[in-house]
Amino acid sequence: MNSSFHSALAPDIESFIKMKRSLGYKYHNEEYILHRFDTYWKNENDPSDSVTMESLSGWVKQLPTEGKSSQYARIHTVKQFLLFRTSLGKPSYIPLDKIKCPRHPVIHILSKKEIQALFAEIDSYRPARPSPETLRISKEYPVLFRLILTTGLRRSEAVSILLSDLNIKERTIMIRNAKRHKDRIISISGDMAVLLEKYQHFIKSTIPGQEKWLFPAVDPSCHLSSGALGGRFNQFWNQTSCATGCSRKPTIHSLRHTFVVIRINAWMEQGVDTSVMLPYLSRHLGHKSADETFYYYHQVLESLEIIRRKDRISPLVLPEVRMR
Repeated sequence: MNSSFHSALAPDIESFIKMKRSLGYKYHNEEYILHRFDTYWKNENDPSDSVTMESLSGWVKQLPTEGKSSQYARIHTVKQFLLFRTSLGKPSYIPLDKIKCPRHPVIHILSKKEIQALFAEIDSYRPARPSPETLRISKEYPVLFRLILTTGLRRSEAVSILLSDLNIKERTIMIRNAKRHKDRIISISGDMAVLLEKYQHFIKSTIPGQEKWLFPAVDPSCHLSSGALGGRFNQFWNQTSCATGCSRKPTIHSLRHTFVVIRINAWMEQGVDTSVMLPYLSRHLGHKSADETFYYYHQVLESLEIIRRKDRISPLVLPEVRMR
C-alpha cells in the first residue's frame, strides 16, 4: 500500500503508524482506514489541523453502504490516532466509539451442493484481460480456496503463507504472526498435500527466483490481497445458481465455518468424543477457547439430526409419554 498521506494531519498519522508497527502490530487494515481519514480531512478541513467535534461530524456518521461493525472500525481507529496525537501535546476531540454491533451474526454454512457449485465457478474462472500474471493467479484461486475450506484458515493467514513454511513431507504449514500475534502449526490432509506439491512446482516454474510467497500477487514481491480475495469470492458465489434466492449470503469466512462443521460432523459419525477433540480443533483454528470453536457448530440444523441419531441418553432421561 502507498504509505503517503497528504492532509494537514499527515505527519502525525505517519508517526502513529510507525509507532504501532514498532510495537509489533501489522496495522494494514488500520492504515487503509487512516488513508480514508486523511482523504476526508483534506477534502473537508484542510489546511486546519484542529480536530474538533464539528470537524469530525462527517467522519463518524454511518455511511449508507456500511454496517455497524465497519462504522465502529473507522471511528475506533481514528480514536486511537487522536489519543496518540493528544499525547504529543496536540489536544484533539476524541470521538465516542460505543456502537452496538451484532456480536454473533447468523452463520451461513455451505451445503455440499453449494460447495460443488462454488468450486465449479472457481475452477472455470478465466481473466477477462489475460496476461501471464492474471493467468497465473487464476491457477492460484482453486488451490487457495480449497486450502481455506480444508483447513479453516482465516483469509489473511492463507494469503500470507511463506513458501518456506510449507512442509509437504510432514503435511504441515507454519502460520506466522496470526491473530493476537501468535504462531501455530496446522496439519493438512494427504489430498491437500498432493495438490500443494504440484502447485508449488507450478509457482516455482512460472516465477523463477520467487522464493517467498506461496500465493504471490501480480507483483510477485507481494502476496495476494486479503481484501481482494474476499471480493473475488463474492464474484464466484454470485455466478452460482445457489446465489439466487439465498437469504443469507455467504462470505469467504463461511469457508472457515464450514470446515468446522464438516470436521465435527465427521467425528460424530465416527463415534469420536468431540469434547476430547474440540480443544485440538480450537488450537488448529487459532481460537482462544473451544467454546469459540463450538459456536460455529451449534446453529447448524444438520448437527441436530446427527445428535438425534447418535443420542443414547435422552430416552433414559426423558421416557416416552404414552397417552391413556
